[in-house]
Amino acid sequence: MSKKPSNPNVNTKPKSSGALRESETSTRESHKNGYGGKMIEEDGTVKINRFTPLVFTGTARQLFGIQFVNILLSLITLGIWIPWARVRNRRFFYGNTRALDEGIDYLATGFALFKGWVLVLAAITIFYVTPLFADGVPYVQEGLSALFVLVYPWALTKSIYFNARNLAWRDVRFDWKGGYFGAAWYFFLFPVIAVLSFGLLLPVMSCKARQYIVNNYRFGKTSFEADLDIGSFYKVAVQALLAFGVLLTLNNAAILLGFIALIPVVIYPFAKRFTWWPQVFLGLVFNWGALLAWVAHTGTLGWPPILLYLAGISWTLFYDTIYAHQDKEDDALIGVRSTARLFAENTHIWLRGFFVLSVLLMGAAVILALSSTASMIAMAVALIGPWAFGWHLTWQLRRLDIDNPDTCKKLFRANRDTGLIPVLFFAIAAIV
Repeated sequence: MSKKPSNPNVNTKPKSSGALRESETSTRESHKNGYGGKMIEEDGTVKINRFTPLVFTGTARQLFGIQFVNILLSLITLGIWIPWARVRNRRFFYGNTRALDEGIDYLATGFALFKGWVLVLAAITIFYVTPLFADGVPYVQEGLSALFVLVYPWALTKSIYFNARNLAWRDVRFDWKGGYFGAAWYFFLFPVIAVLSFGLLLPVMSCKARQYIVNNYRFGKTSFEADLDIGSFYKVAVQALLAFGVLLTLNNAAILLGFIALIPVVIYPFAKRFTWWPQVFLGLVFNWGALLAWVAHTGTLGWPPILLYLAGISWTLFYDTIYAHQDKEDDALIGVRSTARLFAENTHIWLRGFFVLSVLLMGAAVILALSSTASMIAMAVALIGPWAFGWHLTWQLRRLDIDNPDTCKKLFRANRDTGLIPVLFFAIAAIV
């Protein structure tokens, strides 16, 4: 990502008042609020905004159609169609990513990608087949390995260069200026050193490799510059390592469920680009612990954790829709979707349905979980949890003003207490 200068707006004077009068009307219409990057001020100054938002205009229906055809043709052709499928996918995503109402052109062809795949397949075939016909010739496998190590940085550089040169915006192509030795250092020697450091340098390697890629990109004569924080990479690495360590202490079913959780985790960051319901994917991710904890304790899934999981998803739709109302204007500007934009003035009606559904599902989960083991007193105390949980959501709904970002922010944060309420009564029920 590029660094912003201290002043993102540059003011320039038009050459003549005549030129201003001729273009003023069209400029005001096509570049309202500075969106188009330029605005004519009352004093005759042209205000140029260098930073304009990206807008994504693709739809889930279009993507589904592309993916359906791609999968079908890939199966029929035994995989030969895959390079053409990748071109279709990239043209969809790049073409629908628009700046100043202009999409990004992806210029590569399926045949060009196919030739690259053939070269890779030929190289792999040579690597594994040649030793079978060179029996008795010493160090054949070792020599081929050394050759592939030397070729790898060159192939990687050419791949990134190919992808960059086949992107264009307004007939101006992107470019990539990285070289062989830089690729050899950041993508071979540095990773080897990071592994030899017992992983201590892996976050540094990851950060620097990304900086190397971005800093060598060009758009026309304009260069890119990434300023990444190494500390953030270490923070993520430590969190991931701790989570992985905890997961490995659980039973096999829980470990498998933990790895399955990566599927919604990967999908969620892209959800706002293809669906109006990204909060559903957030709920799938955030509430996975209800399933994992039950399986870790019992070794199998059951209806109580599934109902609690669904209750958590419904609750996520409640509080994250409130949160999304803070950003709905920005979301609309850059073309991302959310339930806040989808529900609009009907938000209160939808949220009332979500909190009722969440309370009912949580209550059903409690009944199924405790019906065969807990006393009536413990059951009654545990059921107070969903009841009090629902009253707290009712309190939020009464105070919600979807057009007041400060109120939305406070109510969103209040859900920290909302989640603690049923936990408190569940703990008391476990004691009694």
